[in-house]
Amino acid sequence: MSNRLAIVGGSIVTRDEVIENGVVLCEDSYIKAVGSSGAIGPEPGSQVIDAGGRVIMPGLIDTHFHGSGGDDVMADGAEGIRRISRALLKFGTTGYLVTTVAARHEELMRAVEDTITAEEDDPLAAEILGLHIEGPYINLKFKGAQPECGIRDPNFDECAQLLDAAAGRIKIMTIAPELPGGLEMIRMLARAGVAPSVGHSEADYDTALAAIDAGATRATHLFNAMSGVHHRKPGLAAAALNEPGLRAEMICDGVHVSPRMVAMAWKLKGRDGMTLVTDAAAAQGVGDGVFTLGGFPIQVRGPLCTLMDGVTIASSVLTMNRAAANAISFAGMSLIDAAHTGSLAPAEVCGVADRKGSIEVGKDADLVILNADFSVSHTIRAGVLAYQA
Repeated sequence: MSNRLAIVGGSIVTRDEVIENGVVLCEDSYIKAVGSSGAIGPEPGSQVIDAGGRVIMPGLIDTHFHGSGGDDVMADGAEGIRRISRALLKFGTTGYLVTTVAARHEELMRAVEDTITAEEDDPLAAEILGLHIEGPYINLKFKGAQPECGIRDPNFDECAQLLDAAAGRIKIMTIAPELPGGLEMIRMLARAGVAPSVGHSEADYDTALAAIDAGATRATHLFNAMSGVHHRKPGLAAAALNEPGLRAEMICDGVHVSPRMVAMAWKLKGRDGMTLVTDAAAAQGVGDGVFTLGGFPIQVRGPLCTLMDGVTIASSVLTMNRAAANAISFAGMSLIDAAHTGSLAPAEVCGVADRKGSIEVGKDADLVILNADFSVSHTIRAGVLAYQA
């Protein structure tokens, strides 16, 4: 017997319109119908969720994410990653990339193994969509909070071993293109179907262009840990803003990037040039205290995560529902824009846009129902009510 779920009465955010007083019908793990309440209604035997006065968006997807609920993706093993997958539902995140930090090769191999072990077909957990390897081939001068002991020049044998072990699961790798062998590694990654993302880098504009020519398609956390925007010496941030070949990650927490700079970036990049990410650490959803990022200590005070020096920004406590709300507030995004940058654009880089990222018939029934303040009311994963506030 089919499992049927009907969401009624909310504002449905589709690819190109907002359907007021809409209805989404789910059968088993898929979306069966989408329309206005005058056109369709719940089928007999359906579980009905009243979303009146709320917004219904596709489940959010985080492609740069290090931990949540006290668990760190690199420090707490496969069980920690499974706990993270369950914890993310309260923030409307229904899919994500396990994101590493710069580390020794054996530690990165273990992170790949833990990620594979943690994969499970569980509608009560966000889906692991693969990995984002942030480093280790980054510029020491622009390491930000990345641990120095894990940073090194590109090593092609190591990279090949990672790609082989992950068996297609590595979706993004952050790399500094100016390093020895950097451009050739970008070519290697692109050939392997991995999206090379330029970041933690002092590349100048010409080097950024060379990286794009080699296959780079993304820029890791725009403005942060990269050469900047200077009127005579334009760096990587200038290239990321100006070149349509790079889709820029944006951390909309008001800490990493000024809201005014978010607004400027949005005007320059637009819907097809930006992806919302959290870059969140284990402290996400927990509160103040001392936590880990890839196994080394960070401290959290309110919205600010830093190394123990209290100065160097280290990850965030941002959640994807707040990232979407802030993007609307900071940059003037529409609901459709927020759904695109928070769900469909991430789904594309993960290679799952055929089944996730938008509210369309036949796609996975991964949905989030948001209150007026963008707090999460309900999260539906694979057609199952997986979280209710």
